Amino acid sequence: SSSSSSSSSCKPANIWCVGLNYAEHVKELGSVAATNNPLIFLKAGSSMLANGAELLLPSWSENVHHEVELAIEVDANLQPVRGAVSLDLTARDVQTQLKKAGWPWTLAKSFPGSTPVGTPFSLTGLDVQKLELRLTVNGAVRQQSSTALMLFDVKTLLKYIKDHLPVVPGDLVLTGTPHGVSALSPGDKLVAEVLSADGKVLSEGSWQVVRR
Repeated sequence: SSSSSSSSSCKPANIWCVGLNYAEHVKELGSVAATNNPLIFLKAGSSMLANGAELLLPSWSENVHHEVELAIEVDANLQPVRGAVSLDLTARDVQTQLKKAGWPWTLAKSFPGSTPVGTPFSLTGLDVQKLELRLTVNGAVRQQSSTALMLFDVKTLLKYIKDHLPVVPGDLVLTGTPHGVSALSPGDKLVAEVLSADGKVLSEGSWQVVRR
């Protein structure tokens, strides 16, 4: 089917996201890690930004952070079928205000273009807990880490999300970001990658940051 071919782009109805899933990132945010169950939030499928598209910063935030993540796509049986590099862009200043008010994070997380997704790859024969995530901004490495460091592994995340939430075929699960998140500026050139254990690039995405 076209959905399982490794070339067709992802078209998720929903983007299920995991917060605070790498210990060093929890530390850099000054947060407390989830212990019993993962922290889950939802981004609109329509927040997805295609590979190579212009990344437009929202006019109402002064502090949009990049968060590089491994995205997992589920098939017709809701099983993991493809992976891709993704970014969970976050209006950090807005998120801080929302947290203080005890309000949901939707405004800070699900603005148009807030989920850039790179080229998909088949998960057949791959250990998803032995992949490398990397993000460069203007050629300098900003985030680099291994999926081995996830606090909740992909299998646990998928089971928890499917047990509690209305996952449908083609949905994406973003599995959390490692440390190194920081602000984006107009003119920045982003290149995000997922690499195999032996250093082969499995997924790549690149985006140019603009503000109007």
